[in-house]
Amino acid sequence: MRSIQLVAFRLSREEYAVTIEKVREIINYVPVTRLPGTPAYFEDVINVRGKIVPVVDFMAKMGLPATDQAKKQIVIVETRDKEVGLTVDSVTEVIRTVPENFASVETEGSRQGPREVYKFQNRIIILLDIDQVLSTPALAG
Repeated sequence: MRSIQLVAFRLSREEYAVTIEKVREIINYVPVTRLPGTPAYFEDVINVRGKIVPVVDFMAKMGLPATDQAKKQIVIVETRDKEVGLTVDSVTEVIRTVPENFASVETEGSRQGPREVYKFQNRIIILLDIDQVLSTPALAG
């Protein structure tokens, strides 16, 4: 049976995951360099070992209300051959599972279509298609 590895992270009280193949690295939050004229959820750029990486306020991008909790980590993912940093409250764990543990949930009015959810130790984790979530002109290469 084929297994899948997920990187799970927390945004406020919600838990999300992306496949480990999309994750390049996880770093502690560092200040960003602001660029004028970018969308509100676009935090701008950071320098990661000489490479400029755009950073997205993932709480704002996912339409979640802002919290008092300071951003603690940046998950750098690869989407369409480009690296993008996602600010998250915390990375919770790496999970090894099988496709049979997922369920598709259709949400009314969602522009992203059905979503995959994963039930893990009495928790519901939303599996993100990171390419679809980050498909915006501001992040296009």
